[in-house]
Amino acid sequence: MDPRRATASETAEKTLSMEGPGVILETRRDGLAFLIFDRPHDKVNLLTTPVVAVLEILIDQAAHDKNVRGLVVMSAKPASFIAGADVNEIRALQSIQEAEQASRKGQRLFNAIERLPFPVVAAINGTCLGGGTELVLSCHFRIVADDPRVEIGLPEVRLGIMPGWGGTQRLPRLVGIGPGLDMILTGRSASAKRAVTIGLADDKAPPETLLEAAEKLVMDAAEGRCRPRRRLQDSVLARVNPIFQVRLAVASQIARRNLRARVNETHYPAPYRALEAVIHGLRHGMDAGLQREAELLGPLAAGRTSKNLVSIFLMQRAARRDPGVDDPAIRPREVRATAVIGAGVMGGGIAQALARSGLPVRLKDIDPGALSRGMRHAHEVYREETRKGRLTRRECSQMLARIQPTLEYTGLRRCDVVIEAVVESLAIKHKVLREVEAVVPEGFIFATNTSSLPIDAVGKEARRPEDVVGLHFFNPVHKMPLVEVIRGPHTSQEAVATAVALAKRIGKTPVVVGDAPGFLVNRILMTYLGEALVMLEEGAMIEEIDRVMLDFGMPMGPLALLDQIGVDVANHVAGVLSEAFRDRAPRSTALQILKDKGWLGRKTGQGFYLYPDGPDDGGAAGPVAGGDGPGARAHPPRRARRSEGPPRDVNEAVYGLISARPRHHLDAGPTETRLVLPMINEAARCLETGIVANPPRVDLAMVLGTGFPPFRGGLLRHADALGLTAVVQGLEALAGRHGPRFLATRLLLEMAREGRAFFEKD
Repeated sequence: MDPRRATASETAEKTLSMEGPGVILETRRDGLAFLIFDRPHDKVNLLTTPVVAVLEILIDQAAHDKNVRGLVVMSAKPASFIAGADVNEIRALQSIQEAEQASRKGQRLFNAIERLPFPVVAAINGTCLGGGTELVLSCHFRIVADDPRVEIGLPEVRLGIMPGWGGTQRLPRLVGIGPGLDMILTGRSASAKRAVTIGLADDKAPPETLLEAAEKLVMDAAEGRCRPRRRLQDSVLARVNPIFQVRLAVASQIARRNLRARVNETHYPAPYRALEAVIHGLRHGMDAGLQREAELLGPLAAGRTSKNLVSIFLMQRAARRDPGVDDPAIRPREVRATAVIGAGVMGGGIAQALARSGLPVRLKDIDPGALSRGMRHAHEVYREETRKGRLTRRECSQMLARIQPTLEYTGLRRCDVVIEAVVESLAIKHKVLREVEAVVPEGFIFATNTSSLPIDAVGKEARRPEDVVGLHFFNPVHKMPLVEVIRGPHTSQEAVATAVALAKRIGKTPVVVGDAPGFLVNRILMTYLGEALVMLEEGAMIEEIDRVMLDFGMPMGPLALLDQIGVDVANHVAGVLSEAFRDRAPRSTALQILKDKGWLGRKTGQGFYLYPDGPDDGGAAGPVAGGDGPGARAHPPRRARRSEGPPRDVNEAVYGLISARPRHHLDAGPTETRLVLPMINEAARCLETGIVANPPRVDLAMVLGTGFPPFRGGLLRHADALGLTAVVQGLEALAGRHGPRFLATRLLLEMAREGRAFFEKD
């Protein structure tokens, strides 16, 4: 149905139509007007500067039209209402004053909508985020489509800013302090059902009758049969009520405590400023709250954290649009059915992701127990999503039904992609490849999930080496957004394009990298982990090494991460990389010693730390472990559950095992330098040798794959912030003290000498 055609009928013809870039105002003879958002050449509607300028004119026109009895705000796009403001315009804000002015401009516009002399109903039919949500909050009524594609939210804190067009004031007044703060401070969105439950929406309707329901609601309001709702009154008497003051103080205290538990204010100030704006407005009134909102937004929008978080957002968006190959004529193959070989936690996670995207999956293993564990893992993931309201029970059952466990290769003949997720053994991977080729006809793609084995080596015995590609998932698969797509020397562009398209289809962010030991993420990460181990052997203390990097912003310290990965797995990958990069790999025997002792980390109950809850039977986790990882995020991290939390006690016995040197305290600055600069150096070397195409891919992979602090913008953007001259000088000083493994790579030397940076200045 075309919404614009639906606004006119045989009995109520249009009398006025005013149109601007991306927004149209239509008025019918019966007095009902429609404000229609539609950027015809774009997939989503955005509140750009030109759209806002036209909107001001149209709202003023409607306000002075005595014939208008009511207004419906809607979108002409089938699954998108308004996706928010243009992120590039947010990024372009350079000064505090400029950001404040932009905030006040939006506030004036939405105040004008709220003060229209007739009822205004928002008909929300899809994505409604940021400025789009602030717009519908200024409407008098909201009705949503009963559609899973509907999401309403204020995700600004994820970009290092806060709602600046009235969202911090109107949302808590509409839905209450608790639900309002939850949405504003976390950036979480509400589904259609949730929106109605908390009072964010007045009602919901089937998508095909949404417009009719909105018309009925606006006419009922125009004739006095219904009135807008507000949970919180904004009168002076209501604000000075002692009960309200106590409730507000308690809510503020709880919110601040929860924030401190999951977000460092120094690193991510936005949610703290948003909380301040909400509480100020509820204490002093709407007008004072709007003024404070604009004042607090200015420094955030002009600050470094926001610039860095926006850059990551834009890199993710670019990655979703990148086909993975340079030739525009190359098209990915159609994928209708898939198989996963190996039903461990990793295999079960991959199968779960494939089935969730609508693909049928054959999950094959030689061990019935492994199949049972893989299916149980998939079921647990779906059950958790059902508990959170993201899936219905029926959808959960349908997704599980798409996963067909099997001990045989039967049923694989129609598979277009076979993903191998067995142990890191070249001989076993070759055996699996031969068995698959004996069953599946030519034309399928064999994707190996490996963290260290060369794709060339895996594919050298393949019938069609051009159809062998690497797909390096990160564990837990359902949480980690990154997939490294590894292009072997014989891998065809068509296979790469198909792997990239498949990764996107299952909701992952693919980064294409070259075929070399450790690929990209693990290669960079092992310089960091290896140097931490050397420092430990030199007499540093476990908790001090980790504390320095936690304060830097990493989600966990390097030694805690090794426990999470699994000491045995990390030792294997470290051995592969040490053999490949003998001249610059940090040399440590600590992992081998702990492995021989049987102290493998979290999964055995002890490693560098002690785990009082006992062994974790969930399998290895960490970026190194074939994609296993601790849960990196591109936004301020949520608070970890107990099972994911930091270890409590250092395993003091480790010291005597690995080094007789006396323990000494660390200085934070030199420690951070020694651990971070080698990662920058190795990343530059990956660029220099063509393992990765450009700096944005490096930064995106490190943020999404290792949890490198998002507020720093990524590893190479952090290098730019330090200054490449300072980076080179720091590496030279480290080389003088600790050896040639720190010598700066040629690319870094050239860039420092020429005064260049990895990124242009924002």
